[in-house]
Amino acid sequence: MPMPGDVCSPKMAETESTELRAGAELFLNAVPSILIGLDSRGRINRWNNAAVRTFGLTEEEVSGKTLATCGIKWLTGGIESKVAEVSQSEQRLSVDNFRFEKDGCPRAIALNVNWVKVSNSEFGERLIVGSDVTERRRAEDELRAKTAFLEAQIQATIDGILVVDEQASIVWKNQRLIEIFDIPPSLWNIPSDELLLAHALGRMADPEAFLRKVKHLYTHRHETSRDEIKFRDGTVLDRYSSPVFGKDGHYYGRIWTFRDITQRKQNEDALRQLSVAVEQSPVSVVITDLDGNITYVNRRFTECTGYAYDEVIGRNPRILKSDHTPPEVYRALWETISRGEEWRGEFRNRKKNGDLYWESVVISPIRNSAGVTSHFLAVKEDITEQKLAESHSRQAQKLEAIGQLAAGIAHEINTPIQFIGDNIRFMKEAWSSFDSVISLCEPVSGGTASDDLLPRVQRILQECDSVYLRSEIPRALDQSLEGIGRVAKIVQAMKEFSHPGSDEKQLADINKAIQTTLTVSRNEWKYVAEVETLLQKDLQLVPCHIGELNQVFLNLLINSAHAITEVVGDGSKSKGKITVRTTQDAQYTTISIEDTGAGIRPEHQSKIFDPFFTTKGVGRGTGQGLTLAHASITKKHGGKIWFESQVGKGTTFFIQLPMKEADS
Repeated sequence: MPMPGDVCSPKMAETESTELRAGAELFLNAVPSILIGLDSRGRINRWNNAAVRTFGLTEEEVSGKTLATCGIKWLTGGIESKVAEVSQSEQRLSVDNFRFEKDGCPRAIALNVNWVKVSNSEFGERLIVGSDVTERRRAEDELRAKTAFLEAQIQATIDGILVVDEQASIVWKNQRLIEIFDIPPSLWNIPSDELLLAHALGRMADPEAFLRKVKHLYTHRHETSRDEIKFRDGTVLDRYSSPVFGKDGHYYGRIWTFRDITQRKQNEDALRQLSVAVEQSPVSVVITDLDGNITYVNRRFTECTGYAYDEVIGRNPRILKSDHTPPEVYRALWETISRGEEWRGEFRNRKKNGDLYWESVVISPIRNSAGVTSHFLAVKEDITEQKLAESHSRQAQKLEAIGQLAAGIAHEINTPIQFIGDNIRFMKEAWSSFDSVISLCEPVSGGTASDDLLPRVQRILQECDSVYLRSEIPRALDQSLEGIGRVAKIVQAMKEFSHPGSDEKQLADINKAIQTTLTVSRNEWKYVAEVETLLQKDLQLVPCHIGELNQVFLNLLINSAHAITEVVGDGSKSKGKITVRTTQDAQYTTISIEDTGAGIRPEHQSKIFDPFFTTKGVGRGTGQGLTLAHASITKKHGGKIWFESQVGKGTTFFIQLPMKEADS
C-alpha cells in the first residue's frame, strides 16, 4: 500500500510545476527585452510584457496568430521567411533592423531568433529575443551626421589639426596639417606621434623650444597653451593646444591646432612700418568716413592746424573752412570722390588760432576688399610759404620784365616830355611880350589912356609877331596836354602791369589788360611791327589772375617782336605785323596773338613749353617765359594754350580761358 506521503506526491508536483511556471512567467515579463515564442507552425505562444509595450498588442490579441497576421503593421517584409530559416539544426539568426509602424510612426527593432528544443520531446519552438532600437538608431544616425559634418568642417578649416589620446598616440589629423608640415606619405597612417614629432622638429627654427613645450603640455594635462613657432624657411605658425576632459573629469587626450600666419605677420610688419611712416610724415593725413566725419589724423595735422587729436575725431573738416574757397569747389570735390575718382586742388583754410594758411590737397577713396568705398583719404601739404615764394617770384619776374623794358619805357616817356618842355619854354618866351602889353595897359585900366599907348602896344605886338603866337600857343598847349596824357597813360599802364594782384581769381577786363601790356611793351615792337587790335567790344569780365595774364601777354608780344626782327632786321624801314584778337562765347574767352615772324621750326615745336628751352641768342631769352605762361594758363586758370606756326610765315598763339570757375 502506498505510504501517506506517496499519496500527496502528485499534488505537490503539480503545485511545484504551477509555481515554476508562474515564476517563469514573472521572470519573462520582468525581462526588458522582447520575448516572443513561436511553435513549430510559427504560431505565437509566448508574448511578454516588453512585447506588449513595444507593439501595443496584448498577449490575448496575438496568441495563436503568426507574426504576419497578429496585427503588427510591418514596414519591412519577409519576417516570417526569415524566422522560418531557423530549424532544429540549432541555427541562430540575427536581424538587425526590422521596421514596423506604431501610432502612425515608424519604429525599428533588432531581433535574435533561436531554436529551443522542449525536454523529452522531438518538438521545439522558436524563441525571438529583441529590443526596440528606434531611439538608438536615431541617435546613431544623428551621430553619424554630426560626425560627417564635423569631419567636413575639420577638413575644410584653414588650421592644421592633430588629435592625440591620453597616451599621446595619434587619433586623428586633417589634410591641412599634412600640408603645413609637409608630412611625407610614409607618415600619414602611423599611430605613434614619435616619427611625426621628429619630422616636425626637423623643420623648426628652434627645435629645442618646440620639443620642450610639447613635453611640458603632455605632463601638465590641464594646461592650455597658445604661442607662435617659426620654421627654418621663415614660415610662422600660430600654435594652440587644449586638453580634452570628459564630464567626469577623465582625461581623453589633447588637441593641437596650427595656423599659418606668415602673411599676416608680414602684413602686420608692413602696416606697422606704414603707420610709423604716416604718423611721422611731413604732410597732413586725414581719413574720414563716407559722411566726411574724421576718423584719423596724423601728428602733422595737429601741428599744422593747432587742433588736438581728440578735438577733431568725429568732426567734419569744415572746421578749417575760411570762406576763401568758393562753394562750387567743394561741390566739384564731392562729386568727384563720390564717383570713386581722385580729386586734387588747393584750399585756403583757417587754423584753430585764426591764422590763414594754404594747403595742397589730394583726396582719394579707400576701398575695402570687395572694391566698395568705405572711407576717404586726404593727403594735405602746407604750401603757405610756397605760395608766398611764388607770389614774390611772380612779382619779381614782373618787375624784372619792367626793368628790361625800362629803357624803352623811359624813351616812350622822354619823347612827350621833351616836346612838353620845348612848348613850355616857347610859351615862357612868348609870355614876356604879352606881359609887356599887360604892363602898359594896367595903369589905364581904371582911367583914361595916353595918346601914345596904342602905338606902343601895336609896336610891341608887331615885334613879337602876335599873329604867330596866337596860332602857335594853342597848338603848343594841345601838344603839351597830349604829351601829359601819353605820360599819364604809360605811368598808369606801368602801375597796372606791376600790381601784384590777388591770390584769388577776380573779374577783369581782358581788353584793357591787352591795351595796358601793349603800352608797356610799345618800345619793343614799334620799330619792327605794326600792331592791329581786333578786340570784341562787348567782352564780359573774365575770372582770372590778371597780373599773371599781363605777364603772359607781355612774353608773347615780346616773342612776336623778336620773331619779326629775325625777318625784317633791326632798324629796317619795312615792318611786320602783330594782330591781337579777343573773342568770347558762353563758355570761353579766347585771345590770339599773331605775328608775321620767322615761324617755329617743326623740330622745335614739341619743346616750346619745356623749361629753359629757347631758340633765341645768348642774352635774349631764358627759356622760362612760355613755360610760366603754360603753367599759369593750364594750372592756375584751368584753360588752354596752344600755337599754330609755319616757317617763314609766322606764328599764332591761342589762349582759352573758362568763363566759369567750375569749368576749370
